[in-house]
Amino acid sequence: MSQTTPNPVHAEEAVGGACPSFVTAMDVIGRRWNGIIIEAIGRGNHGYAEISRFVGHVGDTMLAKRLRELEADGLVERTVEAGPPIRVTYTLTVAGSALLPILEDITSWGHAYSLAESRDHQPNARPEGAR
Repeated sequence: MSQTTPNPVHAEEAVGGACPSFVTAMDVIGRRWNGIIIEAIGRGNHGYAEISRFVGHVGDTMLAKRLRELEADGLVERTVEAGPPIRVTYTLTVAGSALLPILEDITSWGHAYSLAESRDHQPNARPEGAR
């Protein structure tokens, strides 16, 4: 008779802890600018300047930092093309591309609940039933 090892994620969930995979995923995609950077690359903006224009309002130092982090997280691949001039491009890995439909769903949710619009008009509004 073989004995199976319990999945550690399910064991943590069973005692009320958050799923470690969820926590890690939210840490990565929840960092400021990451979702927009992933979307920019997914829409064909592969050069640094193109990504910067798409994202808007992000400083060069922060954009470079986020791109390095996304590369370290395995979501973005950086390629240096020999010049002249030398060109650096960014593409999504399989894992990064898998986030695109999720980001689209988040966008749809934002549209459905008019988050940007309600924030502009009622910054201190509470959801119905909140105290």
